[in-house]
Amino acid sequence: MRKYFALPACFAVSLLVTACATQTNPNFDKAQQNVSDLQNHPDARQYAAIETQDAVSTLEEAEKALNKGADQSKVDHLSYLADRRAELARQTIVLRTAEEAYESLPEERARTRLKARDKEIEQLREQLNAKETERGSVVTFESVLFDVNKADLKPAANSTIRTLAEFLNDNPQRKILIEGFTDSTGSDAYNLQLSQARADSVRHALVREGVEPDRIDTVGLGKAHPVASNDTPASRAMNRRVEVTISHDEQEVPSR
Repeated sequence: MRKYFALPACFAVSLLVTACATQTNPNFDKAQQNVSDLQNHPDARQYAAIETQDAVSTLEEAEKALNKGADQSKVDHLSYLADRRAELARQTIVLRTAEEAYESLPEERARTRLKARDKEIEQLREQLNAKETERGSVVTFESVLFDVNKADLKPAANSTIRTLAEFLNDNPQRKILIEGFTDSTGSDAYNLQLSQARADSVRHALVREGVEPDRIDTVGLGKAHPVASNDTPASRAMNRRVEVTISHDEQEVPSR
């Protein structure tokens, strides 16, 4: 039986911004809400106690920086880290819940498949900072890998492309959905066009590395589904990205 760390009962108390704070920050508010939701998750203590505590501690750092009037970029950065660590905790809950479910099955083949999948997911997380979601494993190409208003990948992306292509070629049963995103500046039509072009650019790069083109779908979603507010340059940069979602086994990646 798998053992997990338990949290003290007081751990579930939601974080609140100190009453004397007058500053507001949308990225901090978003991270605070996500960490609070994580704390209220019924499985957080059992399956992701350490990961959840990491998210809480980082949010506390962001709160202290906000209350002390630190630079907005520092608050944004700490808020982003807290949000990502909350996401990692949620991924851990999903993964360990699935592990426990599979371990209760008598079929050895199911256990073997799960172990192989866990190993592959861990490989992606270590090499490409992938995150596990219900739709699949997600690898993100951030805005720094594209010039402003351009769709061509910079040379800095080559290493990630090669590593991702190697994984995909070693797992030919998996499908791929590439989604492009922009910030909220510019017209909707332009953002859709640019996000589609960037998604296609990543697809072409993977095909050049030997990935079968019929395994890959692309879509440009423009400013939809932001991961941060669009109020600062730093938060807008977070929203300018391309996400590569890799399916679980041979199933298609569900659309949003």
